[in-house]
Amino acid sequence: MSVKATKKEERFSTLYDIWERRWVGSDSEEKLTRLGLQMFKAKEKSLSKLLGTLDVKNVIEVGCGLGHIQMVYKKLGYSNFGIDVSPTAITVCRNKGLDVELCAVEEETRKFDLVSSDGMLEHFLNFEPMAQHMMRLSSRYVLIIQPNHGSFMGKTLPYLAELLRGDDIVMEYNYRIDDFIDIFKRNGFTIRQNIPVFMDVFRILLFERDDEGQDNPSILSS
Repeated sequence: MSVKATKKEERFSTLYDIWERRWVGSDSEEKLTRLGLQMFKAKEKSLSKLLGTLDVKNVIEVGCGLGHIQMVYKKLGYSNFGIDVSPTAITVCRNKGLDVELCAVEEETRKFDLVSSDGMLEHFLNFEPMAQHMMRLSSRYVLIIQPNHGSFMGKTLPYLAELLRGDDIVMEYNYRIDDFIDIFKRNGFTIRQNIPVFMDVFRILLFERDDEGQDNPSILSS
């Protein structure tokens, strides 16, 4: 194993540890503020409307956290599965009756119609390897919900959240929405929907695999 690969794994491991600390205690007390609940309801409404236009049967939620978005898929009747690196998060999801597994996306090999994540990629200094793993698992679509750091409210709310919650915040990098679109395009996935959510604090980005993307060498092989 190269030194470069080892350092990358160490960074992932450190971030995974931070996420576990973030969720500790959630099995006894749900960590969703009033503002967080309003944000989730807005995401659920937009997501439900979008999914009604897609031919999707099964979904994997990467970094399922406490299962809020995966629960939307379950309510809508999709065959759904979630993975996360946090044992606490997995316990919470199982207590909610969700089908989940303690697993990193790098370890997953199955294919799904839709690969989904909510607020995950912005926590990586270089998010492309994580995005490539998501694309590798997708037979057609990838859907990501990302903070829009380019909007006024997208710039303002993170500062308020940091003041209110302090060390409970996991660091985010200020990627532009176009950064995500460019990376997916480079790997053979075309943007199909770019939907503002909750005063444009978030964007739902839906990507579809290009026909030629099936054999795109830039996407990590399984």
